Amino acid sequence: MSRTIGRVVAHYARRVPIRTCVGCRNRDQQDALLRVAWGPSGFVISRTAPGRGAWMHPGCGGLAWRRRAVPRALRLGSADVAGLKDVLAQVDSPASAWANHAPSE
Repeated sequence: MSRTIGRVVAHYARRVPIRTCVGCRNRDQQDALLRVAWGPSGFVISRTAPGRGAWMHPGCGGLAWRRRAVPRALRLGSADVAGLKDVLAQVDSPASAWANHAPSE
């Protein structure tokens, strides 16, 4: 999209949201990260699930588990983390759909 202001043409680029991975603590575009959220049915991997979420790169699930970063980001108690390790293993799994996900332009 461009706009002409006198003789100057201003170009507006689409801004992509930047998120921080809770595993490696690196910042990246939202398209390159996964979001783990806590819902009524347990943990959900979804970018659009309601509530607090923890963003992470595919493959950073093990590091996020060792740092205890996901329960802290989701503000969960120690009793609520029962299925979290399984969900993080799903994030790290090379056979998952997330492992081959390429960020969109």
